[in-house]
Amino acid sequence: MAKARFHSIRGEKSALILVQKNALEFSLTPVYVPRAGVEAFSNESIDTIKEGTEFEIPDGYTLVDIIDTDTGEVRTTKEGIPLKQLQY
Repeated sequence: MAKARFHSIRGEKSALILVQKNALEFSLTPVYVPRAGVEAFSNESIDTIKEGTEFEIPDGYTLVDIIDTDTGEVRTTKEGIPLKQLQY
């Protein structure tokens, strides 16, 4: 199982989590996931979960760019870094 750390709620449907494939990695990668997924894997309500709460998620995911459905463009941060989501 991979590790995830809750960061924050984003928009109406999304949450930002930090993922780490295994304990041998130093860094955690920010990814956007559905709020319901955070609740399901953390066993906590999205309304009461605290920043930094850690939980496990299944292995086998890849990180993919978030594509804006209206424009077909990759969504990015203000600095131009592509936003990521999990794909199983």
